[in-house]
Amino acid sequence: MKEKIIPEEFKEWVSEKWGTAKLPIGGTVPYHSSFGFKTGDWSALKPIIDHTTCTGCMDCFYYCPDSAIEIVEIEGKRKAVADFDYCKGCSLCAKHCKFDAILMKEMKE
Repeated sequence: MKEKIIPEEFKEWVSEKWGTAKLPIGGTVPYHSSFGFKTGDWSALKPIIDHTTCTGCMDCFYYCPDSAIEIVEIEGKRKAVADFDYCKGCSLCAKHCKFDAILMKEMKE
């Protein structure tokens, strides 16, 4: 995975303890909810994505509350990959995958 760079604008929002008046349009934060803090080790489960079944439809990408799903090109096709540094194992990606391409597996240390 590529290294995440915290946008200066996001650092400013956090340092000012911004309230609802400064939320971006739509009320969403366009970065990892835990940006700058790797919270993936909180998870008991992790999504395993079968790239032979994944169609790159991006549903998992849109449903992930932590922006832990990235869409990349693999062998010339769009495919989902999970960023385990940020994935908290909520299973929303697997629940919303129409193609059953995501299986949640128990984390092993």
